[in-house]
Amino acid sequence: MDLIRARDKERSQGGVALMMVLAAVAALSLLVTEFTYIAQMNQKIAFDALDQVKVHYLAKSALKLSLLRLKAYQQVKSLTGKQGANLGAAIPRSLVEKIWNFPFIFPVPAMPGMTLTEKDKIEAFQKESHLDGSFTALIESESGKYNLNMLLAPFVPAPSPTPSVQPQPNTTPSPTPTFDSEAAQRSLTEYLEQLLINKFESDPDFAEEYRDFKVNELTTNIRAWVDPTFERPYVPGGEKVALKRGPFSTLSELHMIFGMNDELYSLFSPSLTVSTTPGLNINTMNEYTLRALFPGVTVEEAKEFIAFRDSEEEDHSFNQPDDFLKYAIENFAALKNTSIDQFKADLLKRNIRLVTDETQFKITVQAKLNQSTRLIEAWVNLQDAPKVSKPPATAAGPSGAYGTAPNPEAETRENSTQKSDSNTGLNITFMRIL
Repeated sequence: MDLIRARDKERSQGGVALMMVLAAVAALSLLVTEFTYIAQMNQKIAFDALDQVKVHYLAKSALKLSLLRLKAYQQVKSLTGKQGANLGAAIPRSLVEKIWNFPFIFPVPAMPGMTLTEKDKIEAFQKESHLDGSFTALIESESGKYNLNMLLAPFVPAPSPTPSVQPQPNTTPSPTPTFDSEAAQRSLTEYLEQLLINKFESDPDFAEEYRDFKVNELTTNIRAWVDPTFERPYVPGGEKVALKRGPFSTLSELHMIFGMNDELYSLFSPSLTVSTTPGLNINTMNEYTLRALFPGVTVEEAKEFIAFRDSEEEDHSFNQPDDFLKYAIENFAALKNTSIDQFKADLLKRNIRLVTDETQFKITVQAKLNQSTRLIEAWVNLQDAPKVSKPPATAAGPSGAYGTAPNPEAETRENSTQKSDSNTGLNITFMRIL
């Protein structure tokens, strides 16, 4: 009996030990699984953080490349201007404009018609760049859009300088037009109304939905947002957002205007800007802006104008606003009986200035690496770089040369010259990183 009891006791103890071993193995399995998961998550977080840093500097590299393109455009324009009309005529304006208006994509895609040698060179360049990820860099003209801040007097473009003309006898100088806030609002209303009409013609569903939309009420709300002196009529329900009473800083502020929604914002925003521009650029505005700017111009006339201006066979870009006015009177049926003086007077009443050279740009960079993305938007103003004269050379040789004493004055001139050269002529007026 004692032997049997001893065997039963051993068996029961063996079962308990087995259960403890199984429990320990299960616990260790859970711990190992947890440790593995934590290690994998930490690795993923570390890689994501590294991708965020890489994509940030990739986007900044694309921004600097875009600034370099603008600088090259500025220098080429300056060079053609210095060399006179012959060189300017030999190099079409449309070709010079491509320095900045051609989108840059990395990795560089293979273009139709490329030879194998060209493709190999592009692949070699991309490998040697050591840039991970991809980006697109787009430079847009801001002067081809309507400036919302022109509802305020300080933001109305100044008239273009005209050559001095000897006054004729018995003539009185024409008075300088003063700012009219009501005319500025009417101009914006007409502009947005024309954009709305253009959309109605191409989208019947949109026209049905917004047929009772009153653009004048929207522009009244926009004016109340920017103009601290304007008293707006009562708004039922009160203000959802307190009025800013100051100029627009970004175009996205339109979302806070009473009566604005995402659909209307998508329609209006491509043709609007808040950058301080010298005027509307005839050589960069699109057909929608053209039709909104000059009511009565048909779709066919607008498309013919764009095709004529942007022709790749001949350079038809406009050198002076008067050249465009002559084209408009000759080719737009709604303006056939209008004189150039009447045309100019109408534009002045609407606080609109026409320009032919671009100085205001918006750079949009989108970079991507794995799941990380970065968006940079920058508004750039081209300015004339200051001319710095080089210090005169001395007969004694460079400062500190063998057999001569150092010249502190020459070193001071050199240092001041280097500091002056830091002004590149590119002024980033606003930038945001998203």
